[in-house]
Amino acid sequence: MEIDKPCTKSNKKGNEEAPCILACPIRQDARDYVQLIARGRFQEAFRVVRERNPLPSACGRICTHPCETKCRRNSTDAPIAIAWLKRFLGDNFSHETGKITSEKYPEKIAIIGAGPAGLAAANDLALLGYSCTIFESNPTPGGMLRMGVPTYRLPRTAIDNDVEYIKKLGVEIRYNTTFGVDITFDSLKKDGFSVLFIGVGLSESRSLNIEGVQLEGVLKGVSFLNEVNTTGSAKIGKNVLVIGGGAVAMDCARTALRLRTDKVSVACLESRKEMPTTDFEIEEAVHEGVALYNSIGPKRILGKNGRVSGLETLKVKYVFDEQKRFNPAFYEGSESVIEADTIILAIGQASNLSFLKGQEGIQITRGGTIIVNPNTFSASVHGIYAGGDVVLGRGTMTESMAQGKKAAIAIHNALRNAALKDEKWAEKPAVPDVAESRIALIKKEQKHEMSTMPLDGRLKTFDEVELGFPLNKAVKEAQRCMNCGAGAFVDDNLCVGCLTCVRICPFEVPKIKKGDTTAYIDGDCQSCGLCIVECPAKAISFKTPLEDRGKDALKSVFQEKLVHDIKPFIINFYCQYGAYKEEKEGATDNLLVFHFRRVGVLGLGKVDPSLYLRAFELGAHGVLVTACKGDTCHFCKEQEWVERRTKYASQLLSGLGMDSRRLQTHFISSQNGKEILEIALRMVEELRNV
Repeated sequence: MEIDKPCTKSNKKGNEEAPCILACPIRQDARDYVQLIARGRFQEAFRVVRERNPLPSACGRICTHPCETKCRRNSTDAPIAIAWLKRFLGDNFSHETGKITSEKYPEKIAIIGAGPAGLAAANDLALLGYSCTIFESNPTPGGMLRMGVPTYRLPRTAIDNDVEYIKKLGVEIRYNTTFGVDITFDSLKKDGFSVLFIGVGLSESRSLNIEGVQLEGVLKGVSFLNEVNTTGSAKIGKNVLVIGGGAVAMDCARTALRLRTDKVSVACLESRKEMPTTDFEIEEAVHEGVALYNSIGPKRILGKNGRVSGLETLKVKYVFDEQKRFNPAFYEGSESVIEADTIILAIGQASNLSFLKGQEGIQITRGGTIIVNPNTFSASVHGIYAGGDVVLGRGTMTESMAQGKKAAIAIHNALRNAALKDEKWAEKPAVPDVAESRIALIKKEQKHEMSTMPLDGRLKTFDEVELGFPLNKAVKEAQRCMNCGAGAFVDDNLCVGCLTCVRICPFEVPKIKKGDTTAYIDGDCQSCGLCIVECPAKAISFKTPLEDRGKDALKSVFQEKLVHDIKPFIINFYCQYGAYKEEKEGATDNLLVFHFRRVGVLGLGKVDPSLYLRAFELGAHGVLVTACKGDTCHFCKEQEWVERRTKYASQLLSGLGMDSRRLQTHFISSQNGKEILEIALRMVEELRNV
């Protein structure tokens, strides 16, 4: 029985990419791993994440998620919780991907620093076939992830688990080894290292050139966080003021709260909207009790008897001038004082490049960063590369990883005289924003928020505040994804311009442009699949193999030898959008394992009625179709199409002399739980008498 007529390559398939993927510095396949989670294919989803991201568990917690900023779901309600879904995979489904190269090259690569850039470079070089050794000055890996990020945001087990996978690739990490002290450029050459990658990060805090910075009680942000992360404590007073508006400032403030202070405040130049960190971090700080002083700048630190007593401030006119340059200006005569007995400077970070002494030729900027070729990340001395914050000046975790990954390819190409390219970084147009006229047609679905530790308990400990997604919530959140850029496309070699797709699409997406004789489907396609089934010319397909429309799942069922001995044996085609409705309900699959096998599809509008008949042909005694009831489905207009198709299939079976009870259709709000179990067991009894 022919299920589908295969489409040939179409010149209308397009190369638009999902904005979430293009926004990610490492080009993480966010859409695809989210879609796999939506289908319950968790191990596959983790493999997709790990192929691009060497630090998925850590990244899922502290990534600034630019992917979510660009998520097209923003136009309808709220973005997909992409980072939290990555964390869900890293916490629950991480495993060895088995991706180890058989290629082995003779060159040894030395990497300075076990932070995001160094770990990413080592990961990818090891996969390419190189022997890599990371030299780390600290006794543990992670760089500023471990030294700077508090444990209430990033548990150390998350870093350690990620690094363990990298070590299993053959990467060696030598701890307590400081470059410029324990090892040098010359000693590495003598030890046979061909290439050096520098990824040391920014380990110093910037200071202020104002009166009073020498007073007792003035601390530097990075040093403060490092001390707390290393020892669990730090000497501070009862009234702490943090100067700065970025992520480090929020970390300092929230860390100070956990050291049992009476009051913690943050003063920054920026307005609330201008603050250079995520809204979530700011909101969490305020929720925990941090007081914000926006749009004020430090004039001088006040003291009494050699110790800090407060900060004199000025009101800010603007932070950035007309050329968008950082150039703050203040109102004269606007002085005011914020009282404090401890002031933490968190106004930026600086590098420590003392290890470059004695190495001539490496060019650095006035800001203390290493100058590299922007394409290869090679420094001005042959065989030396650099990436991460020591190049960026101030970057994110994913930006640092991206530079490490790009440097790895450049190192390989230089050593092998090759032209290897990572196509993920190829320039592609983004799928445009959802058309205004279609926003109202897309079902609104509330974003699932992550549970957090109650406020009355979190300030007594450094335990992680965010508690992670349970499985049901993660799947439901992933199912909000609109699968941007991977919907249907029309093969204009097969399209006959009949307008069927134009008539039936509930989102009014297919069009025939003026002067054309064939249909076109743009990036607003929601992947409901109705047009694919109804197209009389079989000219429409999905762009992604993830949308198998139930065919592969059905085939795999009958590859089990046991099923041919089960009588009656029933195939349940069900809508996965209703499979994780209630967290308290378990998976029905476990209860029906003997008489039933389940074929889940994200929206039964994708399923061709011939697939129901195919199940009988393969040996099923009955087919149970359970679709979402009314508007409970993500695709809320599918019910009439499911009814029409199952009725058609039932008529064909009747024509063949088969009992109509062999094909049953039920519309229910949840695909798991008591209701579906009762339907299924009732069908078993009915078929025993057929």
